[in-house]
Amino acid sequence: MSQNTYMNNIKMIELVEELKKGHSLVIEALKQARKLGIDTKEGQNEILSAKDTILAHMKKEDEEFYHVLRKAAESNGKLKELIAEFDNDINEISRYSTEFFDNKNVAMGSNFASEVENFIAILDRRILREETFLFKEFEKLNQ
Repeated sequence: MSQNTYMNNIKMIELVEELKKGHSLVIEALKQARKLGIDTKEGQNEILSAKDTILAHMKKEDEEFYHVLRKAAESNGKLKELIAEFDNDINEISRYSTEFFDNKNVAMGSNFASEVENFIAILDRRILREETFLFKEFEKLNQ
């Protein structure tokens, strides 16, 4: 293994660890909001303060993680199908996240608690699937 390949593998392993840490931060912020009470001002503020963390995490995944997977998928049909499935999912989540954080009526209205629960469920499902399927595929690329 060349020094360049070795360093690239290290960077990819570090990226996966960073993304896992980001997932934990997002989930912790959402759990803290639940603990404070989603219908309380404190809980709502916790969710809204997580906005930048969530959106920055999604951007990093798209630019660094998915970019590598898409490149590898050019020569791997199974990975290409898996990426296509996740692309549809992430587009929905990105759109939902943007709408969720930009919708002042939801943030200030009585519907906020149900919208937050829906948002948490969507993120939980996505994180679980990503870590179960895509992180494993990503790690295979770097072995």
